[in-house]
Amino acid sequence: MLLSQSRAVNRRALLAFRFSGACPNNNKSIQKLWDHLPGEGDPKKKGLETLLGPLRAENFGNPDPLKTVGHDHFDVAVVGGGIVGLATAREIIRRYPTMKVALLEKEAEVAGQQTGHNSGVIHAGLYYQSGSQMAKTCVRGADLMYAYCQEHDLPVERCGKLVVACNEKEHEQVEKLYRQGTANGVKGLKIIYSDEITELEPNVKAYSALYSPNTGIVNYWLVGQSIANELRKSGRVDIKTSFEAKQFHKSSNNSITIVGGEKTMDGPHLEVIAQHVITCGGLYADRLSALAGGDPNQHKIVTFRGTYYQLKPEFRTLIRRNIYPVPSGGGIPVGVHFTPTVDARRGHQTIVGPGACITFSREGYRFWDLRVKDVWNNMMNANFWSFALKNLNLSLGEVYRDLSKRAFLKSAQSYVPGLTGDMVVQSFSGVMAQVFEKGGIAASDFIVERRVMDGLVMNVRNAPSPACTAGFAIGEMIADCAEEDWQWSKKFKQK
Repeated sequence: MLLSQSRAVNRRALLAFRFSGACPNNNKSIQKLWDHLPGEGDPKKKGLETLLGPLRAENFGNPDPLKTVGHDHFDVAVVGGGIVGLATAREIIRRYPTMKVALLEKEAEVAGQQTGHNSGVIHAGLYYQSGSQMAKTCVRGADLMYAYCQEHDLPVERCGKLVVACNEKEHEQVEKLYRQGTANGVKGLKIIYSDEITELEPNVKAYSALYSPNTGIVNYWLVGQSIANELRKSGRVDIKTSFEAKQFHKSSNNSITIVGGEKTMDGPHLEVIAQHVITCGGLYADRLSALAGGDPNQHKIVTFRGTYYQLKPEFRTLIRRNIYPVPSGGGIPVGVHFTPTVDARRGHQTIVGPGACITFSREGYRFWDLRVKDVWNNMMNANFWSFALKNLNLSLGEVYRDLSKRAFLKSAQSYVPGLTGDMVVQSFSGVMAQVFEKGGIAASDFIVERRVMDGLVMNVRNAPSPACTAGFAIGEMIADCAEEDWQWSKKFKQK
C-alpha cells in the first residue's frame, strides 16, 4: 500500500530526515512512502525469541516498530553486562515480578572482560576487613554461588585452599588471616604446619599455612552466560549487547534517555528510556559514572594486568587445591598462585598467576597495548602516584615479572620448589580495575554513588575482587539501595 500525506508518512519521513534537516513536505523529489518495511508486523519469530528472549521478539514483531525499536522504554536500565550488572538485573526481577529491565553491554557478549578473565576462584572471605561490604558479600556470595551452580548444574568444585607462609615472619600473616576470616564468618579455617601441608600437597614446601576448605573454583564466564540466559527467558529483561552508552539525558517527565550504539561506530544512535539507571561499568566505571551524572573527579579507575601461565597437561596434577602465598602488601596483588580450573577455555589445566602490572590501556591484555588517553589519565591520578611511590619495589617488581618468565616463576618456586620453566606454557591475561583513595591507599571496599542526576541514577564506582564471588550478594546490596532510594515496593508488586 502507498501513502502520500498521512500522519504516518509525516512521522516516518521526519525520522528518516532528522539528521539531514530536510522536511518531507518540502522535498519535491519524494513522491510517496511505503507504510512499512519488510519484516515489520510479522508474527513473533521463535528463533529470535530463543536467542534474544521473548521481550526482544515481541518488540521486533510490533506492527509499529518505531514505538519500540531504537527507543525502548523500561522501568530500569542496568548499564554493564559483567557479573555485577547481570546479578543486579537478576535480583531486581526476582524481587519485583512486574518490572521491565534493560541490560546494556558494549561488547558483543556479556561477561567478556573482568568476569571472563580471572582465576575462577570462589573466595571464602579471608582478605577483607571485618564489617566491610566486601567481607559480608564475599561470605554470603560464596554460598549463593555454590547454590546457583548446583541448581543450574554448572561445573564447580569446593577444592579448598592453602595460604602458605614460607617462614616464621610470614606466619604472622597466616595468623592475621585466620583471625580476620573467623571474624568474617568463614567456616572451617585451620592453621596447619609443614607435616600436614606435605600430607595435603606433597609438592608444596612451607613453614605453615591457613587451610580454607570452603574456597572453590568455577567458570565465571559460564555463570555469566547462564544468568543472561535466565534473564532473557524471564520475558522481562532485554539484553542489548553491542550497545555502548554514550550519553545520558534527564527528560522533563523524570526519566533518563540513554543514547548509544556499537563501539567504534558513528551510528546508528539508538535510545533506551528508563525511569531509573544503575551503572556497573567495571573497567570504565569512572567514565561511565561521569556520563551518568556522577562526580568526574572522584574514584578514578587504574587498571592492572594479570598474566597467567598454565601447567602442561602432563604436570597438571602437580597440586589439587588453590595454593596462595601470604599477601604481599600494598592492597593490590594477592601474589602468584596455583589454581586448578574447570574452564574449557583453559583446557581444564592448572593455571599459575597472576601478576599485577600497570596497563597502558583500559583493556591492556598485552604489555604493549597502548591508548594515550588511558596513559594520560593514569599520569594525572595523584592518588595512584602516591600508591606507586609508597610501594616502589612492588610496582617495579610487578612490571619486571610481567616481562620476565623466570622472575614470574621464581615467585611460585618459593613454595613449590619443584616447578621449572619447561613445565609451563603461556596462558591468558586478565585486567582488573582498582580505585585509589587519598594518600595512595587502594580502596578496601565496594563504592556505590547514589542519588545522582536528580536522584534517578546509581553508580557502582569500585567493584574489584571478590566481586565475582560476591556477585549475587552485591546484586542484593544494590537492590536494597535501590529500594531505599526509589521505593520501588510502593509502585511495583513484590515477590
